[in-house]
Amino acid sequence: MSRQWKFGIALLVTMVVIAVETIIFGQIETNYFSAYAACRDVAKATKGYGVWKHTSTKQTFPTTRIMFADGSNDLACDAIGIGPFWIAFDNWHTLVGCVESFSPKVKSCPEGYFGVSP
Repeated sequence: MSRQWKFGIALLVTMVVIAVETIIFGQIETNYFSAYAACRDVAKATKGYGVWKHTSTKQTFPTTRIMFADGSNDLACDAIGIGPFWIAFDNWHTLVGCVESFSPKVKSCPEGYFGVSP
């Protein structure tokens, strides 16, 4: 085998390994090195009316869309990655309004940063 064939085979195997890792890390729900981890950070930084809960994951190579809901609003996060390295950004966020009481003592719609479960 010539040197070019060996290099070509090594490059092909590397590309297949990276593609498989990207699919795996796009689907798993870990707190580190995954699309979920990157989108979880985006959800933590988004105001809502309650704790953001993961509702679904849809993957189209190399992009993964992860949906969160807080009971009133929905948050869609897209993550783009290669292997275990992901970058996430807020794709869209519904803005459901809440009617508050005229009394300043009653806070019926507390909007804030409540985190992500789990």
